[in-house]
Amino acid sequence: MNYDLVVLVSKLRHVENLEQLQEVKELADTFLRREKNYALLTLMAVAEELGEKEISETLDKLRNLLKGM
Repeated sequence: MNYDLVVLVSKLRHVENLEQLQEVKELADTFLRREKNYALLTLMAVAEELGEKEISETLDKLRNLLKGM
């Protein structure tokens, strides 16, 4: 399991006020942004190996999915 995710969940369990909740939200946003970037970089590396057309279709599907979040 991802250490950053464990830290995030731990901090979420100990939230006692709105200020702490905002800090956890910011941490979660940073975590999600970093994970999305890792996923996109992985897809780009795979595209280089398999061919851009196949991966670009997958990226389009992923992009549409992320827009819905």
